[in-house]
Amino acid sequence: MLAALPLLAAGAGHLGLRGRILDGQGVNQIPDAIVTVSTPAGYISSVVTNQAGEFSFASLPAGEYNFRVTVHGYAIYEREMTVSANGGVRELDVRMMVPVNRQTVSIAELMNPALTESVSSENSSTRRGY
Repeated sequence: MLAALPLLAAGAGHLGLRGRILDGQGVNQIPDAIVTVSTPAGYISSVVTNQAGEFSFASLPAGEYNFRVTVHGYAIYEREMTVSANGGVRELDVRMMVPVNRQTVSIAELMNPALTESVSSENSSTRRGY
C-alpha cells in the first residue's frame, strides 16, 4: 500500500478530459477531428477522434488551456478552459458548425468564365463568380 503513494502523488493535480465531437445538430459523430489542448507556458497535446467521434486525454496538468477542434468541412471550434486540480474526469461534447461563408467552386466554372457569369446573373445573391 505504501508503495502506491508515490504513484498517487505523481497523479495529483492532473485531470482526465474526454468527450465527443458531433455535427451541428448533435446527431452524427465526427471521426478524424483533431482535438488540441495547449497552455500559454508551451504545453501542447493533440489527439484524433475515433470512428465514434470520441476523444480522450488521460491526464492533463492543472491550469488554463486553449481547447481547439479542427476538422475538414467545419468551422474551427475554440474556447478557453480551466483544468482544476480536484476536478476528476471532465466530459465535453462539442457541436461543430459549417462556416457561413463556405463556398463551393466547380472546376467547370474556373475553366469557363462565361458559365460563371451566367450562373452569377441567375443567382447573384448567393454565388460569386470566382
